[in-house]
Amino acid sequence: MPSAALTSLFTLDGARALVTGAHGGLGRAQALALGQAGAEIIATDLTADRAEQACDYLRQQGVRALPLALEVTSLDSIEAAFGALEQQGRVPDVVVNNAGVSLRNSALNATAAEFDLTLGVNLRGTYFVAQRAARAMRPRGGGRIINLASIGGLVVDGERSSVYDASKAAVVQLTKNLAYEWGRHGIRVNAIAPGYMRTEMTADLMPTRDAEDELVAGHIPLGRVGEPGDLAGAVVFLASDASAYVTGHTLTVDGGWVVSL
Repeated sequence: MPSAALTSLFTLDGARALVTGAHGGLGRAQALALGQAGAEIIATDLTADRAEQACDYLRQQGVRALPLALEVTSLDSIEAAFGALEQQGRVPDVVVNNAGVSLRNSALNATAAEFDLTLGVNLRGTYFVAQRAARAMRPRGGGRIINLASIGGLVVDGERSSVYDASKAAVVQLTKNLAYEWGRHGIRVNAIAPGYMRTEMTADLMPTRDAEDELVAGHIPLGRVGEPGDLAGAVVFLASDASAYVTGHTLTVDGGWVVSL
């Protein structure tokens, strides 16, 4: 049996965790993991309805959850959300920058609109949510920020991925910079880089089981594609005291894809 002291490193009892894009597969899975570790969840998404739907799911699993509309590309929306939380005395201890888009097009055909949306959500949104979170956390002595990168930010993960991969590579570097600058304020900043995960967002990338089998055979040593729940251990580790001396790190959760290249 693990010792109580060891187990307590991974508990989030008494903590409050805000997750952006909590309605989607990866966001919902991470919110659930943090909630099951003891945190109260602030589930945010693009609209109040989507945030409430995320909360409904979490509550059905026994997780305490509050909905909050948050458009990560809007500075006004970010300010309104964090301002409301400050007024309510609900400043989050943990912020997971999960909201993202995955628009795929060849480098010859990618449009300015696709570029602006991808960088706007994946990089700009991550940057300014992290900035506002840090401003709220600093007077409280610190906090934990977890950014969702991708193995596409570390290696080329296929064709039609230049804009997406560039946005996620920027998130990897941003994580390092923020960790360096905010460490003195007690704010730890890390990232998770998932490989291929079976979600609604990735359904068009691998539309058939044969396509998934080909991906596994060529790239994934562990022999299967990822499921959203595979991020549970990583996000709880980075949110908890188990990673108290870890900052500026990008943790790959990819079944071994990166090491296979």
